[in-house]
Amino acid sequence: MSECFKFPAELTIYEVQDVHIELSAFLEGKQTVELDLSQVEELDSAGIQLTAWLVNHCRTTGVQINALTLSDLLTARLTLLNVSLAAPNKSEL
Repeated sequence: MSECFKFPAELTIYEVQDVHIELSAFLEGKQTVELDLSQVEELDSAGIQLTAWLVNHCRTTGVQINALTLSDLLTARLTLLNVSLAAPNKSEL
């Protein structure tokens, strides 16, 4: 069974450092996780960078993300920037 990390409503430069510290502690020793970003209502480039780092970090360390729930705002911003958090196809490797 995986544990869920719930992100705060604000994911801006002012919160990212604290969230990164919490995430690093949360991920320690985990094999599977769930990530809930559904409540993110305020976001800037630092928040997007943290989100992308997190997914990449899980891929490179072998932590499986069982569920990744994004807010409408985060989904829209990632789409606008053409940033995909999906696992790459084998042909893209």
